[in-house]
Amino acid sequence: MALRASDFDPGSIVHDSADGVLAFAAAELREHLTGAGAAGTVRISLATGTRATDGFVVTAAPSAIVITGESPRGTLNGAYWLLEKLGFAWVRPGQAGTRFVPGLALADGEYRERPSFPRRTLILGNDALHDDWRDWLEFASRNRYNSLFVHDTPPSVLDRGGASRPSTAEGLASDGRGWMFELWDADGAAICREAARRGVALQFGGHHLPGLLSRQLFAEHPDWFPFRTEGRDARYNLCTSSPGAIREVRARAREFFTRFSGAAVYHLWADDITGGGWCSCDDCGRLSPSDQALRATNVLAGVLAEVNPSAVIAHLAYHDTIAPPREPTPAGNVTALYAPRNRNYAFPIDDETCSRNAAGHFAELLGLRDTFAARAESLAVFEYYSDAVLFKWMAPPSLRVLPADARAYCRAGVHDFGNLAVTPRPWVGPAWHAWWFARCAWNAEADASAELAGFCRASFGEDADTFVRLYEDLDSAYRSLLDLGELERIPRHDVLDFSDTPRSALTRKAVQLREAINTMNGAVSHLPIVPGGLGSAFRQDLAVQLAAANHIACRVSAWEAALAGRREEAETALSLARFHLSALGDWDHTHTPPGYANLSRGMLRAAAWHTERVAGLIE
Repeated sequence: MALRASDFDPGSIVHDSADGVLAFAAAELREHLTGAGAAGTVRISLATGTRATDGFVVTAAPSAIVITGESPRGTLNGAYWLLEKLGFAWVRPGQAGTRFVPGLALADGEYRERPSFPRRTLILGNDALHDDWRDWLEFASRNRYNSLFVHDTPPSVLDRGGASRPSTAEGLASDGRGWMFELWDADGAAICREAARRGVALQFGGHHLPGLLSRQLFAEHPDWFPFRTEGRDARYNLCTSSPGAIREVRARAREFFTRFSGAAVYHLWADDITGGGWCSCDDCGRLSPSDQALRATNVLAGVLAEVNPSAVIAHLAYHDTIAPPREPTPAGNVTALYAPRNRNYAFPIDDETCSRNAAGHFAELLGLRDTFAARAESLAVFEYYSDAVLFKWMAPPSLRVLPADARAYCRAGVHDFGNLAVTPRPWVGPAWHAWWFARCAWNAEADASAELAGFCRASFGEDADTFVRLYEDLDSAYRSLLDLGELERIPRHDVLDFSDTPRSALTRKAVQLREAINTMNGAVSHLPIVPGGLGSAFRQDLAVQLAAANHIACRVSAWEAALAGRREEAETALSLARFHLSALGDWDHTHTPPGYANLSRGMLRAAAWHTERVAGLIE
């Protein structure tokens, strides 16, 4: 016998424990089944074990279902799994994101599931997303993330002297910094409470190590700051060999951990720059940037062990600290966080045909794993699939790359697989990238075709097949757009700013981008004028993606033509690049709430700056 949502009795849901997570699981089942019009007689019983893992077993019989989790969170995962099998999906944060497809059923039998990654983390990376933390926490929990990382871009300020967050886009853009600390001061207790009743672990922090050593102290204590070619320098990080600097950082770290209590994992990373941020004094100079970063993290770990012995702190492998540290040895409460921002997202992380990935970044991950091998559950990955800053306002579907990455990271022994959600604009319509990550983090063998079909059925109703084809075409185009080829990085620029070195690679990139844009523009042209479900909202999202993609393609085409001396072609492409950038700016001013402005306005200025640099080659 197959059970449908209508067969259940929402009043006959019981649990064998007073644990709050089980009570929450019962409430979630009751709410969804009632909303689906359930009025049958089938009972649901919830049970739990005491393991640290969060797999589950669902036993389905004609008159009753039993959900047994390895832990309370595992039981909640089983409840959401059951709801999915009965037709529910949660495709974006907020009430509109809860979708129900009637007619789906679950056959009798026993079903067992365990996640590929013990910890699956959604990383909320900017103020506007933090403002909606309740909706994002709900979305994450329902899609079986079990960890939420409250992180900010740009970094917040530890002491604003009582200043209030501006309410206008202009005020936020002018300030240019994050307001995560103030949000945690106001809502931290509620965030902890709501996460706890869902069995969700919390992570907190970001690039805040420099904030622990006030730059105003430089005049009195220059020896606390990095030594560089021309002497001590107040910019960036600290001198990790200075006893005074270490004392000051320890004192401020204690205040930090006390003020922002409640997290299981803390992040106090170095400055977000690609080089030149560390010290070259006689003692520090013998250490690599990775070694200096770990030395500083070990200092913080000592304080955290005193303030919160159950928490850990992450050593960030990123930019110039991406290489595994050689010394010192990581403290017992220090974990490794690998962040391969400069990889090639056209290929899986371990793809042997891409030297930038397999022989570069993935090899670095394996080296980091070896450095932390003595510490159980110590390897985490900070990935960028939902990073609209890295992807320049765009949202690649990562249909093939993401599951391949998940399999590679799983084989490498990654414990915590995380996805950074950060954006200069709202994601309008369903958030495939964050939803798809959740599927791959739960099951590294996820079937892209089957999952995409289910997502589109829930999101777009009768137009599902059209959107399946759209996502497939977008994925193909994005892989061409994102391919870095042999282009070298420009120092202190992001990878998708591209470069003109070597010239032959820029020529290939210009051709590749034109092909990608033709595919994207053609795919969107086949959409219905008024598509079903959330399709109309997603058309707005596509308008942003196409404006950004066309701008980049035209800008690079103008760049390549200008260097080749094809002036008329360069001028035409430059004019189009300006047009698409103007369209993106118009969309931003019309549709973007103020909370995004400390990212959106700066990114628009940066795009204009790159565009006018190309213009300088022509005029």
